[in-house]
Amino acid sequence: MKKFWILLSFSNFLIAALFGLVLRAAFVWEINWMEYRNLLHAHSHLAMLGWVYMGIFAFFCYRFVPASKFKTYSKLFWITQTTVIGMMLSFPLQGYAAVSISFSSLHILASYVFCYRIWKDQQITHPAVKKLFYAALVFLVLSTFGVWLLGPLAVSGGRNTALYQVAIQFYLHFQFHGWFTFAILALLLDSLLRQQWEINWQAFSWFFYLFIVSTVLSFGLVLFWAYGNTSYWWLNNLGIILQLIGLGLFLKLSQQGIRLQFKPYSLQETLLFRFGLISWMAKIGMQSLVVFPEAAAAATTIRPLMMGFIHLTVLGFVSAFLILFSTQLGFFKAGTSQYLMTFILFISGFVFTEILLFSQGLFYWMHWGQLPFYYEFLFFSSALLPLSVFLYILQIKTPNKEKNLIRIEKIIYN
Repeated sequence: MKKFWILLSFSNFLIAALFGLVLRAAFVWEINWMEYRNLLHAHSHLAMLGWVYMGIFAFFCYRFVPASKFKTYSKLFWITQTTVIGMMLSFPLQGYAAVSISFSSLHILASYVFCYRIWKDQQITHPAVKKLFYAALVFLVLSTFGVWLLGPLAVSGGRNTALYQVAIQFYLHFQFHGWFTFAILALLLDSLLRQQWEINWQAFSWFFYLFIVSTVLSFGLVLFWAYGNTSYWWLNNLGIILQLIGLGLFLKLSQQGIRLQFKPYSLQETLLFRFGLISWMAKIGMQSLVVFPEAAAAATTIRPLMMGFIHLTVLGFVSAFLILFSTQLGFFKAGTSQYLMTFILFISGFVFTEILLFSQGLFYWMHWGQLPFYYEFLFFSSALLPLSVFLYILQIKTPNKEKNLIRIEKIIYN
């Protein structure tokens, strides 16, 4: 994989984190030079489409596409990165308007080309990885249907309707719980299966289909929030139960592969893996709480709880594994004091902000008011995140074992 792909993905991550830090600062100091909502849109789009999407794009190409096809994907990477830069510049200046919407739409069209090409070009040997890979691409395309619905609704005067909000949440739901989740699991399982380990196919099939069904059914929470029909709440509850069963199956079937995977790796890599896995489990645990009506109401109305859950998914689960995959490929040198310090800063920034967000959410839920110095603590905790990403960028290097990686890749694909 090209070093510059990883460098650009992490640079997008850094800018998204800096935008987030400015958003935190807006509650501490009076900032008149920016429109808060516009910068919020820039932050979210850059984090999802500039960091997570581009990171998965890079690893999907490296893991699943033969090197002879890379020229096409290199062009597509740069086209997609251009749309990211366009969103980065246009959203802070104008919010949702002609230029930013155009770049967002071009990004979606580029993702369709990516899905079409990599669906045809992939050379995945293991059927379990292939199933997760295909599911991730399907959910990526499915999620965008919600975006295309927004235009007609806005033109027809439906911007203030429940359907408009449902369309937005449709996109976010199938991005977070579909595309992001299945993509990371595909990459993780591919990494585990490169060890001397045989997967239990029957257990995997149960896990896979349970997770597919639960991802669809758990959208019932959004419909319950929008329309108040309790049947949607019960659909979500069924989805949560299936998801918990699926999680248990995945942990059981992958236990041996995980033990084999991390024998040769450093303590930091092992901790990073466990951190990502625990974050994924915590994400599912948080979703499971909404089986209680009071928790469901809080999860869909209290902003700190919603933000905490989003960051748990993007920073705790997805970002941890993207950093881990980058480390395993040799873009970072694990085991050094610099890597350890960066790792500690990243984990500390994440944990402190999560504690503050969920604590404040609990305070609002219990009608206890606001935590003392909440915004000040949140700002300084959040400052650790862009600092850690910047330090990661400084450590990115061309892998020393590039020739060995190419040789291994040829063995796998042949």
